[in-house]
Amino acid sequence: MELAILIPVKRLDEAKSRLAGVLDEEHRRALMRDLLDRVAAAARDAACGRIWLATSDPAGPALAADLGVDIVSDGGLAWNRGLEHARRQLDPPPDRVLYLAGDLPLLTADEVRELASAGPPHGIVIGRARDGGTNALLVSPADALMPRFGEHGSAAVHRYAALAAGLQVVVLDLPGVAHDIDTPQDIVDAGLPLPGASQVR
Repeated sequence: MELAILIPVKRLDEAKSRLAGVLDEEHRRALMRDLLDRVAAAARDAACGRIWLATSDPAGPALAADLGVDIVSDGGLAWNRGLEHARRQLDPPPDRVLYLAGDLPLLTADEVRELASAGPPHGIVIGRARDGGTNALLVSPADALMPRFGEHGSAAVHRYAALAAGLQVVVLDLPGVAHDIDTPQDIVDAGLPLPGASQVR
């Protein structure tokens, strides 16, 4: 079954706004670019599906080319609606889709392969974040469930929505998938070498 990997990226000049207290815009942009490099590399090395950057950033085509992935428009829509829009634009339409957060510095190719291989034919795989959110979501068939990223405790939200739709659910707690970057402490915990890291305490 053909798998598409969708990595969402909003405008880079607005990336990681919650870190504005410790990193200026230039350093936040550099951080996001470094994170995307790591996630794209893990997805490429996993070699389990075509990889797409879902974005409407004007710099998106150049960024996708640098990352060695394809690009698809999110229509400039809000997070989940943008992902749905991007998925519907994919040609050829994939049998399955893996939504993969772009801010996972410790993600490995083995973890991407585990996410891809754990999926039931009619169900979802949730890659759970440390705070109970969702950092990866495999949906099979690709249109079986609309993503609900950003909602509080979205791992549970995705689970309940899938069960209500008659889908099987697999929840994975993988170290690299679980560790996203939202706070200064997340940067410290990941041991990231990045511009401006000396500002983080």
